[in-house]
Amino acid sequence: MLDISCTIPIPTTPQELEQTLQHYRESDIDGLELFCEWQAICEASLTQEFSELNSDGVSGEDSY
Repeated sequence: MLDISCTIPIPTTPQELEQTLQHYRESDIDGLELFCEWQAICEASLTQEFSELNSDGVSGEDSY
């Protein structure tokens, strides 16, 4: 197995993650750089806190 060392920082805030995703979609990168950026996005996505999902403001059964 290859030991790959990536230098792309992992986004820590939802805003940084969104900017990284935008760059990933719009850039013309390939190879190791593409893999490293993809890996940073994956790791950031897995560590994000999804507190906004719990407070979506949609009422439950009591609204019927």
